[in-house]
Amino acid sequence: MENKKLTELSNEELLKRKKTTKFVTGLLLGMLTLLVILNIVNIINGKQNWTALTVPLALIPIAIINFNSIKEINKELKSRGLE
Repeated sequence: MENKKLTELSNEELLKRKKTTKFVTGLLLGMLTLLVILNIVNIINGKQNWTALTVPLALIPIAIINFNSIKEINKELKSRGLE
């Protein structure tokens, strides 16, 4: 997929990108929360060690990047008077 600057996207493309990014970010955060909870429960029950928490914690920066992307999209939408 070609990565265009936000200013080069049409209004429809920008709105679609915002919707997709919000959905993917929500899905990622939901799965990360579930993984952390399941890992903590398994640690308490003695079935797992602390190293299993590294995967969900290592994926948190992706969610942060997505939040920043949504902020930039909102800025562009606001500058176009769409929001």
